[in-house]
Parts: sequence; structure tokens; C-alpha cells
Amino acid sequence: MLYLSGMRMRIRQEHVSCGREDSAMQLSLRRAFIRAVEIEDVPQGQRRWRILWVERFERFRPGKPLQGRSQEDLEAFIASLRDRGSLSPWQISQAFESLRLLYYRVLGEKWAKILTLIPPAEHTSRDACPAVGNTPAGISPVSPESILTGVEKALSLRSYSRQTKKAYLSWAGRFFHFHRRRSGGDFKPDEVRDFLEDLALRQGVSVSTQKQALNALSFLSAVVLGTPLGDLGDFAKSKRPKRLPVVLSRREVRLLLDQMTGAHLLAAGLLYGSGLRIMEALRLRVKDLDFELGQIVVRDGKGRKDRVSVLPERYRPSLEDHLSRVRILHGQDLGRHYGGATFYPSLARKYPHAPREWIWQYAFPSGRLTVDPSSGRTMRHHLHETALQRAIKAASGRARMDKKVTSHTLRHSFATHLL
Repeated sequence: MLYLSGMRMRIRQEHVSCGREDSAMQLSLRRAFIRAVEIEDVPQGQRRWRILWVERFERFRPGKPLQGRSQEDLEAFIASLRDRGSLSPWQISQAFESLRLLYYRVLGEKWAKILTLIPPAEHTSRDACPAVGNTPAGISPVSPESILTGVEKALSLRSYSRQTKKAYLSWAGRFFHFHRRRSGGDFKPDEVRDFLEDLALRQGVSVSTQKQALNALSFLSAVVLGTPLGDLGDFAKSKRPKRLPVVLSRREVRLLLDQMTGAHLLAAGLLYGSGLRIMEALRLRVKDLDFELGQIVVRDGKGRKDRVSVLPERYRPSLEDHLSRVRILHGQDLGRHYGGATFYPSLARKYPHAPREWIWQYAFPSGRLTVDPSSGRTMRHHLHETALQRAIKAASGRARMDKKVTSHTLRHSFATHLL
């Protein structure tokens, strides 16, 4: 593994030279773990908990340094969490993944790469629940962990985006926690209905959030467990507020874009000039920009559909110059033997050389390299959506706008100005 290798060496040197174990993680180890959490793209709200789980593991056997612990120590810690009986399966899974990340990604322990979460002994009965297809060895088909593993594999095989994977896995974990379920099994319609109603009535989630939860549980039940949910009957639904979209005038669009530069300006220009959604713009690859025909091919858009949009003439020269710089960056990555652009695992297996080909590179690549979790290779992802969102918000402030401007505001403005 290329990333964090320098930090690994410093951590080991500190461990050898240090004659005692500090009460908290060594500074270099903490920094390396935080960096690994960022590279793994762990959701912002979970990052603090990942660090807390490592610190809790450190206190589990205070006389033994973290760098000197083994797989047996990790398994004993997970067993102690289960013995308490107060933690839900998703919390135990989070603790396990935090420690696996520490020992595999940061400390480079080979045993952590193939480590799987072993369920409690009482959940290992063969007859307790229908088996999940292709469940890895070491995880009982009865446990929620096996269900989550099945969901992740099914989503990967169908080339769902990383955001969709995270969302579906999160909803499955929340469903198990809501019903305090210690086993998987078939979902009963009334269980799903109660969960969805709780989201609407007690938590007050939006319509789209409730629909996403329903879609996640439908996918889990039908694809992973092999039992469609069927008709859930009537249940309380979130109310869709009647709000008019924020639209900018042409003058306001000019004022906003005048406050932006570089790749952020070009991406925002495509949101307005081509009517793209933010992720559609950021996921564009070089081959999707057709300068000869003056069009942009949007791949795998909302509803997993392709479509064609106009390439704004105003940004043609700037885009061509931008791609020239991207090509230089791509050449530097290849010279350092990096893996090219991130790719769907299924397509990467079918076209193993495609991630390194120029036409498959992102039009708006990230300034930082990342490690592809499916292959472990150092690759380059696209610009993160929060970076563009922050740039648009900052530009709106500099332009002294009295409207709440988001990335979607530019798409709404595009549609309005076409009328």
C-alpha cells in the first residue's frame, strides 16, 4: 500500500524508541488514523466515533501498546462489547470496522485485511434463518452483519454509486436498531410500516428521505433475502412542502459566476449552461464532452438514465484549456504508477486497462489521491461535491446576494431561462 507508508515507518520507530505507553494514542498514530478515515471517505458524522472506538480499545488492555496487539486482542474486545448486551449490532460493526481500518490501512497488518466480524455463538444455528447468498465465511447468515454484507455485495455487483451504498447500508442498520433485532430473517410488512411511520411522525423526515428508506428496505428484502416486501398498506407518509424553487436572473447568474475561478467556475458553469445536477457534472469523464457536436453526454443520471445536454459555447475554450492541464496531471499519475481514475469494480474487471486510459479520466479530478476500497490501489477520484457547494456559497456571499443560492439553484435557473 503506497499511502500512509511513511507514517507507518514513523509510528513503528516511535513505538520502538518509546519506553512507556501514553494514556492516549500517540500523536503520529492519531494523525495517520484520521488521514485513513478521510481517505476511506467515512461520513463526517461518523469520524469522531471511529477515533473514540480506537481509544476505547486502547483502554481495554492499557498495559499493551496498540502496535503490539494481535487479532486475538481485537476479537476479545469485540466479545466484551457483545457481552454488555447494551450495544446494537451496527455499533459493534462500527467498532470492528474502526479497528480493522487501524490495523490494515494504518499499521499494515496482513491479518486485518481478511478479518471478518464473527457473530455471537447463539446466532450460528443453521436453522435459525434463511441463508444470504454468497455470505463470506466467518459471518453467520443469521446475523445483521451478514445481511449488511449481502447488501453491500449486491449493490457493488449492480454498480450502484458509493453514496447509494452508504445510504442503503445506513437504512438497513437503522431498521435493525429500531426493532432491536439481533437476527436478520424475512422482513414483515408491519415492521417496515412501523419504521417508516416513525420516520415521518416522530423524526419528521422529508418525503425524499422516507422514500429512500423504503427503497433501501425493498432492495434488501427482494434482492438480498429473496422475499419481496409486497403491499405495505396505508401508512403515514411525510408531507411534501409546497415550496417554489429559488431562481436567479441572468444578471444574478453573471454576478455569481464572476466571483468564481478555475475548475469550480467551469463546473458551476455547466450546472447553469447545461442544466446538470451537481453529481452529474462532477462525474463527467473526458469522453462525455463532445466538442465537435457541442454536446455533453450525461451517463447514469437520476433514475440511472443517460441523456444528452448542450455544451455551452461560452465555456468551450476554458474547458479545452482545463482538460489540457488535467491531461498533464494524468500523465504525472501514470508516471508514478498510480491506478488512474476510480472505476466501478465490475467494469474494472471487464476493462482492466480502462481506468488508466485518458478518455476515462474525470473532467474535474480531485486535487488529492485516494485509495480505492475495492482494489486497494491509489487512484484519483473526482472533485468532491462539498468543495463545489462551498465555492458556490462563498461566491454568493461575495456577490452580496439576498437569496439562498445552492448548486441546484443554477439548474433551476437554466430551466427557467429556457422557457
